[in-house]
Amino acid sequence: MTGAHTVADLLRTSSQAHSASPAIVGEGRTVTYGELDTRTNQVASGLLAQGLDRGDRVAYLARNGTEFWELFFGTAKSGAAVVPLNFRLSAPEIAWILSDAEPSVLVVEDHLTGLVPADYTGLRVVFSQEGEPTVPDGWVGYEPWLAQQSATDPRQDVTGDELLSLMYSSGTTGTPKGVTTTGDAMLAAVAAFSAQFEVGPDTVSLVPTPYYHIAAGGWSLISLAHGGQIIQFIEVTPQSMIGLLVAHRATHVIMVPTVMAMVIANPQAAAADYSSVQHLVYGGSPISETVMLGTQKIFDAKLSQSYGLTETIGVLTILRPEDHVVGADSKLQSAGRAVPGVELRVVDGEGKDVPAGEVGEIVTRGANVTRSYWRRPDATEASFFDGGWFRTGDAGYLDEDGYLFLKDRLKDMIVTGGENVYPAEVENVLMAHPAVQEVAVIGIPSERWGETPHAVVVTRQGESVTSEEIIAFCRERLAHYKCPTSVEVIEMLPRNPSGKILKRELRAPHWAAAERTIG
Repeated sequence: MTGAHTVADLLRTSSQAHSASPAIVGEGRTVTYGELDTRTNQVASGLLAQGLDRGDRVAYLARNGTEFWELFFGTAKSGAAVVPLNFRLSAPEIAWILSDAEPSVLVVEDHLTGLVPADYTGLRVVFSQEGEPTVPDGWVGYEPWLAQQSATDPRQDVTGDELLSLMYSSGTTGTPKGVTTTGDAMLAAVAAFSAQFEVGPDTVSLVPTPYYHIAAGGWSLISLAHGGQIIQFIEVTPQSMIGLLVAHRATHVIMVPTVMAMVIANPQAAAADYSSVQHLVYGGSPISETVMLGTQKIFDAKLSQSYGLTETIGVLTILRPEDHVVGADSKLQSAGRAVPGVELRVVDGEGKDVPAGEVGEIVTRGANVTRSYWRRPDATEASFFDGGWFRTGDAGYLDEDGYLFLKDRLKDMIVTGGENVYPAEVENVLMAHPAVQEVAVIGIPSERWGETPHAVVVTRQGESVTSEEIIAFCRERLAHYKCPTSVEVIEMLPRNPSGKILKRELRAPHWAAAERTIG
């Protein structure tokens, strides 16, 4: 990535040096760097021919596919911004985001076109990962549209503080927030994080998470910026993950501790040939000594844990390979230390530093940190302390050596199977149930998902409701992963003197045996 002045330059540089080398392998359409460069030129030309101006948005609603990277670099080459949408959302949720982002172009996988509201007026482009797509009235096919465009690079790159991407995460008030990422912020993140994972032209990165998550996009981009390969999954299962890892000789792998534990416990999975793996990165929760030792034995690779947010382009801290040891001074339950270029503090409610070992809010500053939420000046202002310190909303403490220990989520966010769920969004839906007087949604431990939403309900006088009814009501209105998997009916929610629900008291019995209550 030497000499890259824009994100588009990352692909140009890799294409010039590795034109015939595969960029994307695995599931979906395989492309070389030369092919990816040419097709992204066509996307960029098509967007400009459509009349898109600088900063206009282009949305992607699909499972992981090579089309995403054609759109990502195509927007970067044309001055537009990409908006990756969560394909697991419901139609009303998709409609809300589209009304907020106002994309001029929408690229959709064929089986998801029904999620697009009828009143969407932009260019509708449809593609299929299983052959020729069915093209509804008012839509155009992706491949025919692409074939009509010039393959000449327009070089209208997103630069500096211009908008590169807009990624939506659920908001604490129940409405999603668009996290803005600029061109320079992404370049800074790629430069800082590439060194942490020792990537290069021989890197083969396993990418088992959806592209609408910053972790998947960032993890892929640091490989693509250096001429490496990414192993793509349209839909991942433990079996397909291990199969493609072995078949493509992955060198760099992302896994969550629950999958690592599954590999260790499954004799067939544990016996696979993992000799290609050099670096295994995990996140979402700390690793136990048992899982760490088992993983080291099976993979014989470096282990790193990462912690970060969409607002920080994925990584704030790294627990490095040399920290993965057992003993009295082990840092294994920490999230590691800040990566170079990232500043980290723990502060009180007024933004003042607290002593080492004392729990407070984690704040951060760096070139990789978002500057704003899309069209949300109030939310933006509330998310920063003076001096440009971004408030993560996570609670933790720093020890004397600068290691960060995570304790809780100030914003009550639940992470279930790698997906972020904000209780307020679920609570707003459940409050519409005619039998519900009050409700609190909390995260409780789940062996399979890390944690899972649990609803605590107070019913209206004279009313009754079953768990099945509450869950079904929620599933009709929200993505299923956001919905509670269990329901508890009680007479009264615990509150403090000012009337705020004490969710910590509701969570405590469920997390009594847990080391920490945040991933």
